[in-house]
Amino acid sequence: MRFLLLLVSCLMLAGCAAPVVYDYDDRANFQQDKTFEFERAKNGDTQSLDRSRIHQAVLTELENKGYTKVDNDASLIVRYRIEEEIRIESTGVSYGVGMSRNHLGFGMHTPVRSREIKEGKLVVEIVEAQDNRVIWRAVSQKRLTEQMKPDARTALINELVTEMFTNYPPQRK
Repeated sequence: MRFLLLLVSCLMLAGCAAPVVYDYDDRANFQQDKTFEFERAKNGDTQSLDRSRIHQAVLTELENKGYTKVDNDASLIVRYRIEEEIRIESTGVSYGVGMSRNHLGFGMHTPVRSREIKEGKLVVEIVEAQDNRVIWRAVSQKRLTEQMKPDARTALINELVTEMFTNYPPQRK
């Protein structure tokens, strides 16, 4: 039952999600580079639980594609970040009916309600280590709420990262 609930909620979120947007440098040789490392954390940066989940999901995706993680002298550097966006959503109801001759009328109005919605965008970039040039970038956005249980958060992040990496390495046309 719990699995079914998790599956239904993930499908609902997937239906509302914006598509993954990706871009790449068409001059880059994606077949040549096979080693990677993650961008080093800056002093004072903390590793949140979600960042750890993203880190593990990206690591798994790249290793599944035949890339090898190394600690030094990698040909590629992987960096990721969560960009938070706040948008305002407003709702209100207003009805109206009118007639003439017999002066029939009807009206209704409710106050406009506004609420703040926080959404996060996951941005993953792959950088050519030799010249510090971004050669591939993917951006995706899904709603990850504070109320989600850890296993649901992990499943959603894994799904998101897998979806992002379906276009890596890019297929030239």
